[in-house]
Amino acid sequence: MLQAREDVIHMLKTEKTKPEVLEAHYGSAAPESVLRVLHRDAILAQEKSIGEDVYEKPISELDRLEEKQKETYRRMLEQLLLAEKCHRRTVYELENEKHKHTDYMNKSDDFTNLLEQERER
Repeated sequence: MLQAREDVIHMLKTEKTKPEVLEAHYGSAAPESVLRVLHRDAILAQEKSIGEDVYEKPISELDRLEEKQKETYRRMLEQLLLAEKCHRRTVYELENEKHKHTDYMNKSDDFTNLLEQERER
């Protein structure tokens, strides 16, 4: 409908507009008839869209996007919790290895001291 109005305005503004062109396009060459045709087209366009809710599609898209975001957020939290669990386990294993190493070094020092004492005797 908007395009039709722009076409009429363009045709009326240009000097090349001949009555035959208007008549071929709108069924009449008189500008008054063209306006009546535009009015008729506007009424027909309104009748087509009476049952349509212009917000229905955007709202459904927004709802779909919101659900998708919630699902993505939930999966991200699961991955974050899994990474945290793995990190905790790694820290625990490193602490355990640190204690084992300390024990080994202490035993090694004790053994070295015993060997030195034996050698001195």
